[in-house]
Amino acid sequence: MPADSHDGTGRQQATRPVVGTAHRHGTGADSSRYTDDRRPGASNATTCGGLGAVCSRTRNEQETIVILAAHQKIVVGVDGSAGSIGAALWAATLAERVDSPLLIATAVQQPVIYMGEPAAVVPKEVWDEQRRASEHMVTDVAAAVLARHPDLAVSTSVEEATACTMMVELSSTARMLVVGNSGSGPIVSALFGSTAQETSNAALCPVIVWREGDAGFDAPVLVGIDGSATSEAAVEQAFDLASLFGVSMIAALAWNSWSHGAALSPPGPHDSTEIEREQQMLLSECLAGWAEKYPDVSVEHVVRQGNPAHLLVDLSKRAGLVVVGSHGRGVVARALFGSTSSNLTRHAHCPVMICRDR
Repeated sequence: MPADSHDGTGRQQATRPVVGTAHRHGTGADSSRYTDDRRPGASNATTCGGLGAVCSRTRNEQETIVILAAHQKIVVGVDGSAGSIGAALWAATLAERVDSPLLIATAVQQPVIYMGEPAAVVPKEVWDEQRRASEHMVTDVAAAVLARHPDLAVSTSVEEATACTMMVELSSTARMLVVGNSGSGPIVSALFGSTAQETSNAALCPVIVWREGDAGFDAPVLVGIDGSATSEAAVEQAFDLASLFGVSMIAALAWNSWSHGAALSPPGPHDSTEIEREQQMLLSECLAGWAEKYPDVSVEHVVRQGNPAHLLVDLSKRAGLVVVGSHGRGVVARALFGSTSSNLTRHAHCPVMICRDR
């Protein structure tokens, strides 16, 4: 049986178990190289690359395991910008921390010249060169990743689609999506252009916007809470990652007078004290069940009056990752996707994970 077969979408799909270390980079879309790592006397024992486990299974069972493993990939979108390369290196460290393979993906569209009607299609030679350049780019990024993480299972993919379409499609089989936040490439535009909220809301997994920070993976995980459904999804992700990283959590909740029926006149000292007490109770309630499930994670509670994005940006100075919900009616969602100049994904001092409601 061949190692890989095409599924008709331009990507190759593994049809046999990934064994040993799978260094998956090359000139083709999602090209692969596999290395057998079977021990004498253990014909059915196969080490599943990137899973960190020995699977004693039949051939069919092993193929099923590979299919399930594909749903645990960390997918990083790259476009050649410095921000996307930084995101890829950070995503590789994340993939190792959470024991997942890494897929490095880029999008390429056949260019069209608009000079009257009908539009003129760019010659095939130009299109082929553009695709080759994209393939070389993801190969170079994969090489940079493997230089730092030689045991990580890495694959590459060049998708004929818009960046937004590619990221949403790949999210259906991904554990997380990672993108950079700087540069002018299509990946960045997909998350920071006019389709920003559409992309994050449509993604079927959490989206991490990488921002360079000093704290690293050993710093606390910061989660923004407002009591909404997406806030609950963010809390779950934050606890899970904090436990995997072996770090503490900071749970932050910000409140405003207008969100408590006092938009025309600020609350007095007594009202503020009462609201503060209510918000402390809300924060504790949002965390209660998860704290019991993850007793190894210590949590610092922070409740303040003010703009939630401002609070999270401030606290992100001592965090390794900020986790927030993607949409809904909560104050965090409004601050994240509203017109406020303090857009969290642009001003945080560390990467930001955006979670959608499950």
